Amino acid sequence: MRTRTAGALTLLLAAGALGTLTGTATAAPPAGSGTENTTTGSASAFPLVGGAGVFLSAYDPDGEAPFTVPEVLAGAYECFADERLPADFRGLGSVRTAGTTGVTCSADGLPDVTGTLGLDVEWRGRGPATEQPEPPVPTGCDLRVLIRQADLTGSITLEVPALGIDATADLAGVRGDIRTALSNCAAPH
Repeated sequence: MRTRTAGALTLLLAAGALGTLTGTATAAPPAGSGTENTTTGSASAFPLVGGAGVFLSAYDPDGEAPFTVPEVLAGAYECFADERLPADFRGLGSVRTAGTTGVTCSADGLPDVTGTLGLDVEWRGRGPATEQPEPPVPTGCDLRVLIRQADLTGSITLEVPALGIDATADLAGVRGDIRTALSNCAAPH
């Protein structure tokens, strides 16, 4: 399962590089993996909370439960969530994630610090979806990536006492995107 997800997320990032820096999309595993057609979703945004940037990435990989993996950039520190948070995808219409997780923050030459991150976030699609060109990474599959801009609602709470962060951000006015990748590995490419 981990290899399949890692492969799909690697292609997801390659496809997203054609869009925006915070955009992601996903693709299927290579042909011959037992999966011929897949539909995979993702959503992303990069709001600021208490002077720290929170990179929100939600994924809906084919055959797995949807999840969110938040990361925090605070000064020299990069903070990773201790666990995945659940997500709910409604195609390109909306994505929702909520939950609380610990974060562990590391920086070169500095001691690790810990904190807490709470999410109650919804992406709401706006405007029409557009199609991205295929990623420059050959996949052996026909890949179609649709992207739709989204407005965020909800809030994020971030507490990292050692970094002096104790803040809640209202996400009204923050923008992100929702993507769907449709992959057909059975089609000749």
